[in-house]
Amino acid sequence: MLLRTTGKPKNVPIKFCKRALNFFAKTLLTEKNYSEIEIFLKFDIDDLDYEDLGCTEWIDTNLRAREYIITVRPTLGIKTTLVTIAHEMVHVKQYAAGQLIDFVHSSKYNKCRWKGKIRNNFTNPIEYWDMPWEIEAHGREKGLYYKFLAQDIEYQKYLSNKRK
Repeated sequence: MLLRTTGKPKNVPIKFCKRALNFFAKTLLTEKNYSEIEIFLKFDIDDLDYEDLGCTEWIDTNLRAREYIITVRPTLGIKTTLVTIAHEMVHVKQYAAGQLIDFVHSSKYNKCRWKGKIRNNFTNPIEYWDMPWEIEAHGREKGLYYKFLAQDIEYQKYLSNKRK
């Protein structure tokens, strides 16, 4: 996996963002997808809607993309930043595995394919919570974070020192 970053989070050392993203990628992706993927981790508010903590976009193609931009709000706290990265990495996994395909520039605009079935993409904030790809991402984000926390001793020490 090739990882590039732009911008910096305000409250989190960038090294933990990179290490967490790499851990989430290894946990979620197949070896083949992991070796072929490029991720641009961007800390910026300009590309986010008002309430969004983060978003994922594919760059190269809507069918099993290999290049992604993950944008994260730079002012989040440390745990929220890493949980947001975990959430967005679930979306990367969904796109890379071909589970989620956005239709753009076609008659199916504002639709997507989720695990082989054509679905309307959400058009209002309430529908967001019922989308199966969001249910999966929200369901896995904290578990991924706690797995990362359990295995990264330096991150544990950093948090412990911060609390003192």
